[in-house]
Amino acid sequence: MGARMARMARSVALGACLAVSGIACANATTREARIPGARDDCEAAASQVASTTTTAETFKALAWCDETGPAALAATWRSLPADTVRLRTFLLASSHIRDGRIFSAAHATAIDSTRLARERAAALLVLVAQVDSAMTVTVVPASRRQVWRAQLARERHPSQIAGTKPLPGDAVVRVNALVQRMAVGVPAGAAGLRDPLGVAVQAARLDLQRLPARQSIVGSR
Repeated sequence: MGARMARMARSVALGACLAVSGIACANATTREARIPGARDDCEAAASQVASTTTTAETFKALAWCDETGPAALAATWRSLPADTVRLRTFLLASSHIRDGRIFSAAHATAIDSTRLARERAAALLVLVAQVDSAMTVTVVPASRRQVWRAQLARERHPSQIAGTKPLPGDAVVRVNALVQRMAVGVPAGAAGLRDPLGVAVQAARLDLQRLPARQSIVGSR
């Protein structure tokens, strides 16, 4: 009798979940599903990305959206926010959710020689943060000509969350290969230290060299 009642309770709960949310309850383990109102907030933020009406608050919200956030953030990589306030929160959000869609979008930006050097550099650093949960990416002032450049920063209390699509199994290998590829075009000597790609390549290389000593998170959720 007890077992039958338990099965009936589970069936009722499953039906209620499907009726209310309209999605499979298999996703009930995600942050968006667990926290009341989170999915509504995340979908509202994603709609701002789709309508190109984003603010800094949009990306602050998406940083905690493990279901909705990755696709919206990946789409934003096609055209980065023009102002540094939104850009900073966008890069932080892209670093905060570990997800294969963000990884792919950042990788596509980093290898695209038609993109601005500072955008490719930012994408490379986000890739590093994707494979190293202790790192994040922010924006710092640069020269008058460059306006801004991305910079790696170590978090005292890492809070990176997992999206619903794992990173590629060879993510670390791919990031290392990209660093080597991008290093070929970096100016030598002091000029390289003033070049946004040169700074990013050096920072990425140093962090990736330390990565094997820490626990790998690639492909995990």
